[in-house]
Amino acid sequence: MRRVTNATMAVVVSVAIAAMIPTTAAFAQSDAAIRDVVAQQIQPMLDGPGGVAVAVHVDGRTLFMNFGDAAPGRPVTSDALFNLASIGKVFVSTLLAQAVKQGDVALDDPVAKYVTELQRGGDIKRVTLGQLASHTSGLTSTPQQVETWHRGQYTLPDFIRYLNAWQADDGHEPGKQFIYSNAASALLWLALQRRYDMPIAALQE
Repeated sequence: MRRVTNATMAVVVSVAIAAMIPTTAAFAQSDAAIRDVVAQQIQPMLDGPGGVAVAVHVDGRTLFMNFGDAAPGRPVTSDALFNLASIGKVFVSTLLAQAVKQGDVALDDPVAKYVTELQRGGDIKRVTLGQLASHTSGLTSTPQQVETWHRGQYTLPDFIRYLNAWQADDGHEPGKQFIYSNAASALLWLALQRRYDMPIAALQE
């Protein structure tokens, strides 16, 4: 059975090792030799909790290697699942760039154009897709930073309610400041799903 690893204890690292592996015919690129090169680069990184899964493609074959622990006492294995955390923001930004290139959306489009429930809101109607992607929307990192009274996970209705009630101020003005925002990224995911009427997983294929 596949398991979900603890995001605080495990890290996914994509490492470009192939460039460090000689490709001349004189070098016998045995699997063991390649694994040694990878281990020399990875082991110094593992000086604390966490683990790494590495894939190396060389000479037409792909080698998979695991180092460290996914959780205390649980080594990284070939079936371990990692929480990608903020790496997901790279995917949503790439999807947005592709959508702009295809002419399907524009960076200056208000997010409320696609998440139509926000048309009933206030300042959120001024926020654009480009601002969401560049962390300049003015939104705080999470709704809980504003709604300290909220308990539990945010449902979609909770999230929409929060966004419609959100008020910009001098320190949170759309397009004016860089504020790293998980809420903005989540809203961008939602906008792209609405634009294409497809789940994010399907859009990434």
